[in-house]
Amino acid sequence: MDTRGKPDTAQGGTDQAVPKAQGGRGRRLFRPWQLRTKLVIIVLALLAAICAAVGLSAHAAMESFLSGQLNEQLEQASNRALRSQEDFRPDDEDDHNGDGRDSESEQHGSGQVPEPADPLTTPGQVVGVLNARISEDEVRNAGVFMPDGERQDLTAADTRVIRSLELNAAPEEHRLSVGEYRLVARWSERREATIVTGLPLLAKEQTLESLTRTMTGVSAAGLLAAALVGTLIIRRTLRPLGQLSGVATSVSRLPLGQGHVAIGERVPAKIAVPATEVGRVGHAFNLMLDNVAGAFDARHRSETKLRQFVADASHELRTPLTAIRGYSEMIRLTEQLSPEGRSSIGKVESEAKRMTALVEDLLLLARMDEGQRAEQSEVDLTALVAESVNDVRAIAPSHRWVLDVPDDPVTLRANPGQLRQVLVNLLTNAHRHTGQGTTVVTSLARDDGYVRVSVADDGPGIPEGFAGQIFSRFARADTSRSDRSGSHGLGLSIVKAIVTSHDGTVGVDSRPGRTEFFVRLPSAGTVPANN
Repeated sequence: MDTRGKPDTAQGGTDQAVPKAQGGRGRRLFRPWQLRTKLVIIVLALLAAICAAVGLSAHAAMESFLSGQLNEQLEQASNRALRSQEDFRPDDEDDHNGDGRDSESEQHGSGQVPEPADPLTTPGQVVGVLNARISEDEVRNAGVFMPDGERQDLTAADTRVIRSLELNAAPEEHRLSVGEYRLVARWSERREATIVTGLPLLAKEQTLESLTRTMTGVSAAGLLAAALVGTLIIRRTLRPLGQLSGVATSVSRLPLGQGHVAIGERVPAKIAVPATEVGRVGHAFNLMLDNVAGAFDARHRSETKLRQFVADASHELRTPLTAIRGYSEMIRLTEQLSPEGRSSIGKVESEAKRMTALVEDLLLLARMDEGQRAEQSEVDLTALVAESVNDVRAIAPSHRWVLDVPDDPVTLRANPGQLRQVLVNLLTNAHRHTGQGTTVVTSLARDDGYVRVSVADDGPGIPEGFAGQIFSRFARADTSRSDRSGSHGLGLSIVKAIVTSHDGTVGVDSRPGRTEFFVRLPSAGTVPANN
């Protein structure tokens, strides 16, 4: 058997495969995907990135615009609050009370006209605006105007936030009990107090949320539409590749190794247009098929001439070989020869017989290549197998020949002479390529409408590299051994040719310690299956 150092090779292959598996794991993830799927995903990824960039840019621009607008409104509200404090003239008692509101009963009881309330607490202010005055380290008139026109007072936590504001600084954002607010503190010279003004961020946040929802919805709808339309466009664009693949698949299924096969498949002319990328591929593929078809035609013509030459040469050689054998026998019978002469004449006769057998085999193969079939009749394969085994047992008694056939006759339509040649060739092959004492088992059985004949031995087996070409003509695993045994490498090729002409199949299964050649032939009355 052929030894190839499998453990070392496997180990070396494993060491090199690990880094490739680690480095190419990401590439293998996308490798089985179709091209149109990859293209759609890439296009959608690019569109999603563009939508995200546009959305983020629009969100940032809108936020900047709204923040600027809110700052402007806050500045205007703060200025109004400061002017209202400059124009307001409360008395000392009212100012001291801090809430800007005199008791209505006291004012009427004294007969005086009531002073107006502090403008910070006067209804009619902008809804949601926050106003407060910090005087003598106390927060006064702090509240928020609600949509119903009433003021909502702030909590103690809110007043602590208001007192922490930096005077005349940039607006600050804080979370109060009434929501998110942007606050600013300004100094009033007239009142000698800090006036705090604030505007809610709710409108800004709602606008940004609405923008986000709109951009998300539009982007999702756009991506969905792009996916559908892109899939249709890419599928239509790549359809010629599918047709090209179909042509290649059809060509790959042709039995190119069996005689002359016409390659009529071509990429349609409307696709094989060199102006496009796919068209150039189709055009190049057609050129390749034309070249291959031309090569096959040339090969077929060459093989036909060679077969004709072999047939003619074999036929012409039969006559001189017959004459050589006849004259050799006549010389041996009629002339007085020395022992050396008789030995030489014997060698001439032996080589003439060997040459005649080779010529007959070549002539048989040439006829079968031309499709000629021998006359068939009803054959008792059981008796034929038994006779063939007995014939080989007589010339090779050093082997152990075992016969395993059914008791009932197994019949089929075939040419008895060719079937005998098949059996003899298989048995002789087992004898020539195994040592003395080898057991050769010949079995015959019915197999689902077929007849199966097998010849198995317990010899060393067929070398692994030779098993694939064992039925080829002139194929020999051991040239020196074949030369000594007289084999010319045509026995198994003749077996295959004969079995094929009978609509059967032949195969081999070999491993160290067991080699089996098996033949399956249609039994009588059975329609041959397509193999």
